[in-house]
Amino acid sequence: MDRRKLFGIIVLLNLLWAPVNFMVGTAKSGGFSAIAVGCIRWVSLAFIIQALLLFSSPFRKLIGYKPLHRHDWIRAFLLGLFFFGPSHMLFYYSLSFTSEVEGTVLLSTSPVFTGIFSYFILKEHLTTHRQLAILISSIGAYIVSVGFTLPSLAGHAKGNLLFGAGVLIECFMGVLAAKLARRSSGIGVLSAEIWGGALCFILVSLFAKGMFQIQANQVTLAGILAIGYLIFMCGLITFPLWYRIVESSPLTLLVVGIAMQPPVAALLNWVAKNELPTTNTLIGGTLILIALAIGFGIKSPHEDDVPHEDDTPQETTSN
Repeated sequence: MDRRKLFGIIVLLNLLWAPVNFMVGTAKSGGFSAIAVGCIRWVSLAFIIQALLLFSSPFRKLIGYKPLHRHDWIRAFLLGLFFFGPSHMLFYYSLSFTSEVEGTVLLSTSPVFTGIFSYFILKEHLTTHRQLAILISSIGAYIVSVGFTLPSLAGHAKGNLLFGAGVLIECFMGVLAAKLARRSSGIGVLSAEIWGGALCFILVSLFAKGMFQIQANQVTLAGILAIGYLIFMCGLITFPLWYRIVESSPLTLLVVGIAMQPPVAALLNWVAKNELPTTNTLIGGTLILIALAIGFGIKSPHEDDVPHEDDTPQETTSN
């Protein structure tokens, strides 16, 4: 894919993803429990994507759908059940014990973990300038979120440990999902994965108690709109696009854009709460722009070559 087009998609995705913690918090303060937010979001998204794959040929053509091998469908479903679902459950649950800002700080470590996992699992070539882009973007995201000091996690240790565990699990899962997508179909992997994640939320809500039960009390319009954003803008648009480009683009390059989310979240606070961007936001945002320029502007021969798995004939399953 053309670098400029790829850059535009990455910018769009991260602009849409940036408010995710804010929207989860809004949904929870709007009357929905953490498990309710996850159940409604992922069950709805699973049915919507499934319906589009079954009944919309323009959607299938746009997203490059191919039927998954049956074994790959099962693998993707299990990734959703044991990794995708639990990681998002940790995100939603942990925000009851930590702040959205600290969650964003932890999320900014994603490029580092993804780069390490991609190197060993996907055998992606980490060029010097891509390593530099990941490093600079992570530093920029840290400066935006924390500044030039060590983070103060006092009183939020439990929440931060849970959120950090979610980030680590999601990075590992994302690399394994990319491995499957590159030998089959990104949207097929996503569909199976979301079904597994939805089932994870449903099972936990049935057998767990307390905060892990589905609850919706005194629901507000803001809470409903926040869940709508999570399903459509931060789900139906972002995830199929992401899995489409993951099929043929280096994951170590794509994740550099994740660092855009902290400064965008800071700008959202400016709009929503009339909080002016700080000097740290401007400095960190500048570093992130530099990292994006390095990551997407410099290209070495064969740098964008993506190792593909052997596509062994297996029985296929339709979605």
